[in-house]
Parts: sequence; C-alpha cells; structure tokens
Amino acid sequence: MNDWFYTKARQQHGPVSLQTLQMMVRDGQLDSATDLAWSSSMSDWLPISQIPELQTQYSQEIPRNEAASQPFAYPLGTGPMYEIEPGSERIIATACLKRAWDLTIRHIGPLLLATVIFLALVILSEVLLGQLDQAMGWKNPGQNFIEMLNVSEQQKQIYLAAVEDQMSLQSTILSSLISVFLTLGATRLGLKVVSGEPFNVGMLFSGAPWLLKGFIAHLLYWIMVFVGLILFIFPGIYLALRFGLAQSAIIDKNMGVFEAFKYSAQITKNNRLELLFIILFMIGVTIAGCIALIVGLLFAYPLMLLMWIVAYRWLQYGGRAILDDPMTGTPMLAALNEKP
Repeated sequence: MNDWFYTKARQQHGPVSLQTLQMMVRDGQLDSATDLAWSSSMSDWLPISQIPELQTQYSQEIPRNEAASQPFAYPLGTGPMYEIEPGSERIIATACLKRAWDLTIRHIGPLLLATVIFLALVILSEVLLGQLDQAMGWKNPGQNFIEMLNVSEQQKQIYLAAVEDQMSLQSTILSSLISVFLTLGATRLGLKVVSGEPFNVGMLFSGAPWLLKGFIAHLLYWIMVFVGLILFIFPGIYLALRFGLAQSAIIDKNMGVFEAFKYSAQITKNNRLELLFIILFMIGVTIAGCIALIVGLLFAYPLMLLMWIVAYRWLQYGGRAILDDPMTGTPMLAALNEKP
C-alpha cells in the first residue's frame, strides 16, 4: 500500500510503498539522520533512523517502478487535503491528547482568556436567571409537582428544600440557549485552532447562525443519551460516542441536525472504543484540573475541547490532520484553506 511520506532536502514527497522507501534508504538516497518519514500508523513525523520498519534490508530486488510520485498536499499552496473513507483509519487517543496539549500550550494566552470569559458568562447567567425566577415568582417543575402530592406539610417542606435551587422551566431553557450559544462559538474557535487558521476570542460570540440547529441537536442528543443510560447504561454510552461529533459537523460543514447526526455516525465507524478512551482522558483531565483548583480548570477546559476536535479532524482527514508541516511548522490542516 502506498501510504508512506518522506522528506528529502526539506521537500516533502509521497505517497510511496514501504518497500520503495526501504529501497531508497538502502541505496543511500535519503539521509537517515535528517530526513523524516511518516505513515498513517504513526502519530508524528520521525527521523528515518528512528523508524524500525525502515531499518529492514531486503536482499531481493525491489521493483523500481514505484518511485516517488507527485508531491503531496503540502507545503501550503500545493493543494487541498481530502477526507478519508470513514472507518479506514484508527485514531490514537494518546496522540490526540498530545496534539491538544501542544496546541493549548502554543495558544495558551487567548485560550485562557476565552475560557475565563466563557465560564464567567455561564455563571453570571445562572445567577441572573435565578434572580429572574424570584422576581417573577416562577417555580421549577419539581416544586409544582411536590405541591400536588398528597403528603403532610412537613414532608412537602423536606421535598421542596431538596429542589429549591433548581431553576424554573423558562429559565432552564434560557440557560441552555446561552450555554449552547457559547459552546457553538467555542467549537468554532477550536476548529480554527486545530486547523491552523486565524482566530480570536470574539469568536465565542459567533454561534448565532447555528443556534437553532445547535440547540435542537443538543436537546435530541442528551435525550438519546439519557434514555440509553436508563436502558442498561451501555446503549447510552454507545449513542454518546456515535453522535458526539454532530455539533462539530454543524459548525464545520453547516449541516442540518439529522445530517450532522448521520455524519457523526459515519466518521466514528470503527473508532468508538478509541473515542471512549478520549472521554476517559477528558475525565482524568477534569479531575486533575479540580485538584489544581481554579488554575487547573482554566487549562483543562480548552485542553478537553481541543482533544475532541483533534479526534474529529483525524476521523475526517486521517492522522496527517494532527501534524505540523515539518518544514514550516504550520498545521497541515491549513491546506484545507487552499483552493484546489
């Protein structure tokens, strides 16, 4: 299979077969110390001297009609990247974590600022909506239900105390809209970061064009997951993994709700276990962030967002999508912005 890429004199070439690349190394056409190589099974470019497959020497003659073909999609400006066949490549959870970590460190200033603004707005909206409930005399559904129960007044007071901090239905809907709006903006910002495109903190407030679709998708997604969790837990986990990338597709491709769910189901094919590992990593990052208190959480939130988006891009474009161009240091996904 022609799935190897390599650099020679700081120019990138491929794809070629493993045998062809081995032949080039054997014949001294490449510098094992300075030239790099990469295949879809690797999480990053490595010097040829560090790749075990390229240290094997074949005694039999290797066909020479498989020489390096046309340059690949980068350096920038040489052509776009294309989506891979869904399920044709396995993602690596640790590589997604490493890439998200690197990108978070690289853009730590604006990402921390965006996280602070995001959390401050969510907390402020919760406080204001709680005050709105008090001012309007709105009760949450739990309170309305408890007041209808045929129990003693003492029992009612106990039940009411347990739900008094919950918001009314009206405020819950408003809170969800605000949260979805900000999350859509954060997802757009994250897509820009992972793709190597210009971004700014103001993108947090750019989710309006997708708000209706995003809110419906958010509602349907959590209903499916909740029902699935009730049905012996595993169906809920399966649905969460299968449809968890729908929101990214809505932003990235401007898809409709059901189109985005279908797309998420397609690209997650053969990779749901790996996505589960990523979610477990995200839980671990959250726990670590809580241990480190406020500062840790401010770092954990963008790291988790980027980890999920890195996985999304990998599922779309293959392992190359999480790499930087070895010559320019620019994310290879920047080639998506180039015209064919």
